[in-house]
Amino acid sequence: MTTHPAIPPSLALPEGPGTRFAACSLDGDLHAAGAARQFTRSTLRRWGMPEVVDNASIVVSEMLTNAVRYGLDSPSDVPLSSRPLWLGLLRRGPSVLCTVSDPGTEVPVVKEPDYLAESGRGLHVIDSLSESWGWTPPDNAGKSVWAMISGRA
Repeated sequence: MTTHPAIPPSLALPEGPGTRFAACSLDGDLHAAGAARQFTRSTLRRWGMPEVVDNASIVVSEMLTNAVRYGLDSPSDVPLSSRPLWLGLLRRGPSVLCTVSDPGTEVPVVKEPDYLAESGRGLHVIDSLSESWGWTPPDNAGKSVWAMISGRA
């Protein structure tokens, strides 16, 4: 696996002619992953990146699902708007860096999947569809989980 606790310098994304950025905030509800997929697909199509649309949409969906499941406390008396999730897409040439930020402080942990369970494979999916992935060190504002999806082999 190529997980990293922070974005390595080799993946730093300087501004340039092939660099674009888009972001959106998402509620921490059951519709967050679908909204993230839709935002990702439309943004990457607008940027002329059809070769990464499918993989990026799946990776973003898995990251959002994990953010809702593990990055949010869920007391029913706290409005979801006070616990926003953020999705950012940063294009660098033929690659896109997908980042999901949540207020949680637990870092992702890859576990051996239970092959009879209906869940528990998200990080394995992210690892298999991305060139590299990782997370920022958590602080009192939370953390970000990122994945680099390459449009060319």
